[in-house]
Amino acid sequence: METTHRRDRIALYLIGFSFCAIIIISVVLIYFHEGRRDEASWNIFNALLPLISTWVGTVLVFYFGRENFEAASKRYEQIISKLTPEVLAGITVQQVMIDNHTMISMDVSDPRLVDFSREKLLEFLDTIKKSRLPILDAGKPKYIIHKSLLNEETRLTVNPLSQDSFKDFVARNPIVAQFGILKPEDSVESARKLIRDHQYNDVFVVDAAGVGVGWLTDSHIIRYMNAE
Repeated sequence: METTHRRDRIALYLIGFSFCAIIIISVVLIYFHEGRRDEASWNIFNALLPLISTWVGTVLVFYFGRENFEAASKRYEQIISKLTPEVLAGITVQQVMIDNHTMISMDVSDPRLVDFSREKLLEFLDTIKKSRLPILDAGKPKYIIHKSLLNEETRLTVNPLSQDSFKDFVARNPIVAQFGILKPEDSVESARKLIRDHQYNDVFVVDAAGVGVGWLTDSHIIRYMNAE
């Protein structure tokens, strides 16, 4: 808690300093308005203003983004916990799952993964208008990639052009290999328990050979319940 308060104070100090710096630079620019000093003042102003704006923008994005994410997560947990077990126990996952024939996925041997690029995967997800991408290995569920994770990694990467591989990406983010597995005859309540107890966001439905026949997401369950 003390660390959080310290971060908040630093953020406030940084924003306050930024506004004061802009005011001071502006005053100096107006005061030194003749000859070479005018040109030098403009150069300083043009150099520092983007830097200060970046500081303020980074702080605002971090704090507002974090608050929105936390609020959405809490709301999500409240909804998923209130779903009636009796209702879900009488419905099989096969009845509500995303069938593998309509599920957009990618095989581990796909060139876009062999020559891994976060930017290309994000572009692909934008094209298909999806926020999650199942990765299969000979039809068997292997990974599940969320667009939010790709965006976060891209934002934090110091050098976007640095060499990286899909293996490196998976090693850094073991969460992509965390999902539930159910049989077609299992109930939606079983899926809800997996999501709640193991904090999974996705559940794959497989046949006796382990080949994926469908897919169920946490948001899918909520949308289904709202439609009932």
